Amino acid sequence: MHITKALKKPVFVIIMLVFSLSIMTTAWAAQPDADDLQGHWAETRLRSWSDQGLLQGYNGKFNPDRPVTRAELVTLINRSFEISEPSSISFKDLETSHWAYDQIARAVKAGYIDGYNDNTVRPDHTVTREEAAVMVAKLTELVSAETVPATDFKDDSSISKWSKLAVSALAEKAVITGSAKGSFNPQGKLTRAEAVTLLDKSLEYKVPTDITYDKAGTYGPAAGVQTIKGNVIVAAPGVTLQNVVIEGNLTLTEAVGEGDAFFKKVNVKGTTTIQGGGANSVHFEDSVLVRVSVDKQTGTVRVVVVGESAIQHVVVHSPVKLEESSVTDSGFANVEIAKSMPQGSEVQLVGQFEDVRVLSSDIKVSIPSGSVKQLNVEEGAKNTEINVNANASVMDLVLNAVAKLLGQGTIANATVNADAAGSTFQKRPGAVAGDAANTITAPPASGSTAGSGNNSSNNGGGVVDGGSGGNDGGNNGSNPGPGNGGGNGGEPVPCTGTADQCRDARLVDLTVSGFTMNQLDANEYTTGVTGFSPDTFEYSIVTDRSMTQSVPATVSVTKATYNKVDYTVWEDGANTLASGTITDENPAFNLEIKGMKDVRVRLTVTSGDGIGKKVYEIFIQYPRTIQEGLKIGSHKGTHSNNGVLVGEKMYYNLIKGNVGGIKLGELYTVLLYEPNASTPFLTCQYTSCNLPDGKFAKDTAGTWRVEILRDGAVVDSGDYQYDFMTAPVLTNDIGLRASAVTKQELIDFFLSGGNFTTPFKYGYLVYADMSKLRAEFPTAKFFVEGSYEMYMPTSSLPSGLSVDELKGNLQPYGYQAYQMSSLRPFPSGSGEVQLTGGYYHQSDYDNEKIVNDKVVYLSLYDENHNIIGQYVNILEFDQDHVADGFTPSETWQPTP
Repeated sequence: MHITKALKKPVFVIIMLVFSLSIMTTAWAAQPDADDLQGHWAETRLRSWSDQGLLQGYNGKFNPDRPVTRAELVTLINRSFEISEPSSISFKDLETSHWAYDQIARAVKAGYIDGYNDNTVRPDHTVTREEAAVMVAKLTELVSAETVPATDFKDDSSISKWSKLAVSALAEKAVITGSAKGSFNPQGKLTRAEAVTLLDKSLEYKVPTDITYDKAGTYGPAAGVQTIKGNVIVAAPGVTLQNVVIEGNLTLTEAVGEGDAFFKKVNVKGTTTIQGGGANSVHFEDSVLVRVSVDKQTGTVRVVVVGESAIQHVVVHSPVKLEESSVTDSGFANVEIAKSMPQGSEVQLVGQFEDVRVLSSDIKVSIPSGSVKQLNVEEGAKNTEINVNANASVMDLVLNAVAKLLGQGTIANATVNADAAGSTFQKRPGAVAGDAANTITAPPASGSTAGSGNNSSNNGGGVVDGGSGGNDGGNNGSNPGPGNGGGNGGEPVPCTGTADQCRDARLVDLTVSGFTMNQLDANEYTTGVTGFSPDTFEYSIVTDRSMTQSVPATVSVTKATYNKVDYTVWEDGANTLASGTITDENPAFNLEIKGMKDVRVRLTVTSGDGIGKKVYEIFIQYPRTIQEGLKIGSHKGTHSNNGVLVGEKMYYNLIKGNVGGIKLGELYTVLLYEPNASTPFLTCQYTSCNLPDGKFAKDTAGTWRVEILRDGAVVDSGDYQYDFMTAPVLTNDIGLRASAVTKQELIDFFLSGGNFTTPFKYGYLVYADMSKLRAEFPTAKFFVEGSYEMYMPTSSLPSGLSVDELKGNLQPYGYQAYQMSSLRPFPSGSGEVQLTGGYYHQSDYDNEKIVNDKVVYLSLYDENHNIIGQYVNILEFDQDHVADGFTPSETWQPTP
C-alpha cells in the first residue's frame, strides 16, 4: 500500500519511469580498423565516433548489430552530451561496484532516466527503439506543446502511448527515420549502430550550453521557475531576467554599456561577472548569487540588491557602488577589493556588510550609510582612504597597512598592527588596540558615549549607539501575556538606531538552564557543536529517559536592542504550553520539561524596521530507542509490459527516525539481521530502504537484530520487534469522511492566490465531526492520514495496514518526516472540521490523462502515541470531480 504525500507525483510518472529506466553498459573498447565495420551501413559514423573517442569496442570488435544495453546507451549519451555531474542514487539491482554505476548516477542527475517503480534500474537489459526515443527527447527538449502525437510510420498504432510524443518530435526533426518499408519498429531492440546514429543526429539539437540575451526585453517565465543548465550571457542594455535558476555562470558583457539590467528571483549557482552597466544599472531583486566579480574596464557600475536577496561573495576589480535597498535577507555578505583594482579607484558601500577585505593600495572606500561588521586593510594595501559617514559604522577595523580614516561615523573597535603605524583618524575609534595603537593620529575622546539618557546596557561593550534616550522600545504598545500570540497590540515604535541595528533580526544569546543545546543544520542533523550561535537556527536538547519527575528550566533570551522576539512552546506538537513576548523587563520564561515528552520552542525575531524576520527553534526530545526510532512502512508500485500496465505490487521499506536523540537519515547506516545471522539481509544507507522480497509477511510478528553505524563504526545495536499484525479497523460511523473535490473547486483553489503555476487534475479533503469522534473515542489525541491509488480494477475493500506501517512519533514533531510517521493533533472545538487532504497537479507527462480511484487511511492515536484504530475509506472519482481533459479510471469496482 503506497502511503503517499499530500502532493505526490501521479501515476504517469511511474509509467514514464518504466520506459525511461530502460538503459545502462559494459565498456566498448576496440581498434578503429575493426573488420566488423567494413561495409556496414553505419561505417562512416561509427569510425568518426571512434576517432573522437566517443565509441569504444572490445576484443577488437565493435559488434555494430548487437542490441545495446541500458548501461551501454547511458554511457554513450553521457560521453556525447558531455554529462559529468552525478546524483545520489540507490537501486536495489545496482551495486556501487557495477562498472556503470557512475554513468547511471549522471543520467539520473541529467533527468533522462529515473527508476522503475520496484526501485530497480536494470542496467544490463536491452533497450527498445521507443525507449531510446524518449530518453533523447528529454535531453534535447524537442517535445513541445505543439507536438502532435502522430507519425507517418506504417506501424504508428504500435507505438506506445507513453512514447508517442517523443517519437513524433524526433521524427519531425528527422532524428529518427523508419525502415525502407516505412516502419519504425518501436519495440525492436536498438543496436549499437542505431544508437550511434540516433545520438549523432540528436547532437544537432543539444540544448545549448550558453544562452545569450542580446536584445532588450523581459525573459523567463512570468510564474514558476525555469532552470538553465548552462551559462547565461547578457549582451544588451534593458534586459530583464526573471524566475530563473542558472546552474552555470551569468555574465553581463561590455555590450550592456552604461545601461541597466534587472534580475528578479534569479538564482545563480556559478559566478556572476559584471563587465558592463552604468550609474543606475544592475539590479538584483529577491535573488541569490554565490559569487560576483565586478570587472568593468571604464567607469563605475552600480549594483543594487533589493528584497529577499543574498550575495555571498563579491570580488571587486573596478570602481563600483554596492548598495542594499529594503533588503530582507543577508544582502551583500563578503566583499573583497582585489589587488587588481586600479589606483585612485573608489568603492562605495551602502548597506550592511559582514566582511570587507581591502587588498589594493591607493584606493578610496566610502561608506555613506549602513555598517560593516569586519573591515580589514591587508598588508600591501597602503594609502587606503576610508570615509565613514556620520550615518555609518564599522564594528571592527583591522589595519595591516597605513590608512587614512575620514568622516564622523562610528568605529567601535580598531586594531592597528605594526605595518599600519602612522595611520590617521578624523574621529577617534571607541577602542584602539594592536602593536601600533599608540602611533595613530586622532582627536581626543569626547568624554562621553555617543548616546544620552539611561541606556547603559551596551551589549558587547562597544560604543553605545545614541539617540534613543535609553529605552529600546521593547515594552511599548500592549504588554502581552501568555496565550495572546506574542503581543501584536499597540502602535509600532519607529526604530531610532542605525540602519544596521534596525535591520538586525538575530538573537544575541539563547540558553536553557540545566540543559545543553546541540546545534543542528538545516536538515536537523547534529553538527557536533554545542551552545548558541546567532546564525544557527535549529537546536536539540536530549533529555534523560530516567526522568520520573518534571524538571523546571528557564529559557533566557538576549535580544538585540531594537528587535522584537515572540515565543511559543508546544508539547508533543499539540499542547500549547506558553506564548508571549520577550522584553528587557522580561527576558526569560519558564518551562516544565517532562520525561518521555517532546517540547518544541519557537522564537520569532522581527527586526526593528519590521522587515527582517528570523525563526529559532529548540527541539527538546527524549532519546528514542531503536524500537521507537525505526519502523517498517510500505508503498505500492506497478509493473508494465511495453508501456501497458499489467500489475501492481506492495513494497515494504525500513524508515529511519531518531535514535538516542540523533536523526539517522543518510548519515547513519542501519543493518538488519535475522536472529543469530552473521550477514545482514539489509544495509540501509538512506532515509528509507526497500526490504528484500519475502521479509514482510502479513499478520506476523518477530524479531530482527539491528546495528547502527557511523563512518563504519557501530554506535548502537539492539533488537527490533516488528509487528505486521493488522491494526484494528474502525467500521462504525465515527464522524470521519473523505470526499473528492469538484471540478469547479479545483479551478477555484488554483485561482485562490497560492502562487500555483500548474492547474490541478484532482483533489480530496478529509473531514472529522469532532463531537461524534470524541464521543466514540474520547482518548483520541493524534491522527495520521495516507493514501494510495488503485492502479488496477479492485472489487473488495483493502485490508487495513499493519501496526508497524502505522507506527508514528519516530522523530520530534516539527522534524522533516514521512507523512505516515508524523502524528498530528486533532483540532479543538466541535462540529465538522477539515483535517487534511491533497490537490494533485497536472503535468506534461500526463499523456493518458487518467485519474485512479484511491484508498484513504486515517489512523487514530492516544496521548502516548499508541494506535487506537484505522479508518479505511474508498475515494471514487467521476467526471464532475476531475479536471477537464482527464478521465476517471473507475478502478474501484465493488462486487454487487
